[in-house]
Amino acid sequence: MIGSEHKVAVITGASSGIGMATALKFAAEGYDVALAARRLSELQKVAKECEALGVSALPIVTDTTDASAIQALLQRSVAAFGHIDVWVNDAAVYLAGKFEDTPLKDMHRLIETNFFGYIHSSQSALSQFRIQGYGSLINVSSVNAVAPQPYVSIYSASKAAIRAFSESLRMELKIDGMGEKIHVCTVMPASIDTNIFQNGANYTGKKLQAVEPVYASEYVAAHIVSLATRPRREVIVGPAGKMMALQNALTPGMYERHIGAFTKADLLGKESAAETSGNLYEPLTEHVGAHGGWQQSRVSAKQFNVSVGITAAVAAVGLAGIGYALSRYLRRT
Repeated sequence: MIGSEHKVAVITGASSGIGMATALKFAAEGYDVALAARRLSELQKVAKECEALGVSALPIVTDTTDASAIQALLQRSVAAFGHIDVWVNDAAVYLAGKFEDTPLKDMHRLIETNFFGYIHSSQSALSQFRIQGYGSLINVSSVNAVAPQPYVSIYSASKAAIRAFSESLRMELKIDGMGEKIHVCTVMPASIDTNIFQNGANYTGKKLQAVEPVYASEYVAAHIVSLATRPRREVIVGPAGKMMALQNALTPGMYERHIGAFTKADLLGKESAAETSGNLYEPLTEHVGAHGGWQQSRVSAKQFNVSVGITAAVAAVGLAGIGYALSRYLRRT
């Protein structure tokens, strides 16, 4: 056993996207990291970037749908570092298409990865945390868990399952008197600039594109790393995601009407695309890295925040004008 005086984070899905950004952020904060994903070459690249930040990085090829592979990930991580402070479940795949047009086997595969992969990982992580008496399990879900969208019904269902699963785990830990030492956190990002849209399974007949506004993967990573020191039950990442969740909670009928038309126009591009199972069964090599390039081609979060700010300012001026006119009228009468 090498052992580590540093804190240690295990990250699944660490070869790209949010997982890669999270690994680099933990490394920047001084954590040694165990990196898990299906693509060894990409994991090795991420490991080198982490090591350049002065920490140890252990790349481990892992398919989260295989419970024995997850157990091996746990054993190798503990053997290398001696303990685990944080386990981040991020490995996930994407599937878009009308429900009736989507192959059943692809639905099964997505659930195996996005939900049962988290079950396998959570079982291993919590077993280690109970031995240690401490630890944080961070499950990356999606805003679709609380604000679903059309064309991604199975993906949304998998993310909602993660949220409910995490809630139940928190209750069980509290019952066992471990709720103050072992934390389970759920992170629900809005639309993020990763390659999930290029690599996802697609049965819509159109090229997929990131739903606007698009937030940087590092933005999510910063929230995830903050949970390691300040655990919270749930975090929705991105003001647009918070707005979606609020609208669905307060006016679900209006939300369904609005988001249906919006998603059809925003998720589906103008170009036609052949049906594909994407990276459901095997990893792809074309689109890699922490970013998908969507912040250059789509409305970014910064642009969205500016437009919201301008709208709010105009509304405030308008309300102030109405208030002033009303006060003058009341004085006259």
